[in-house]
Amino acid sequence: MIIRVLLIVSTVWIAWYFLSSRGTSRSNAFKKVLLVGFVVAAVVAVLIPDSLTALANLVGVGRGTDLLVYALVQVVAFQLFNTYAKDKQIQKQIVHLARRIAILEATSGKPPTDGEAPRG
Repeated sequence: MIIRVLLIVSTVWIAWYFLSSRGTSRSNAFKKVLLVGFVVAAVVAVLIPDSLTALANLVGVGRGTDLLVYALVQVVAFQLFNTYAKDKQIQKQIVHLARRIAILEATSGKPPTDGEAPRG
């Protein structure tokens, strides 16, 4: 069936996309294009419900509702990978900033400014 190939390819592509390109303006622009495409597809599906069924039959799915569920699973997977990748990026930034603060405090000889007594 065509749908199986499409689902497997799109799932692998989502994983590859988020593991290979993080933080580029190209990736942000691509996400915006995908969002616009998703919104247009949703509006068409609402206005012309039979088009979803016709598309489903074209790719080997019995009903448009099933195709919609498959598409939503892909959207959720996309969002999960996106959230995971952003979280990893933020964690790296926090570690970098914490190390930088520790080095600055160690070289300046001043006590920590957060109100805690220096340890040691």
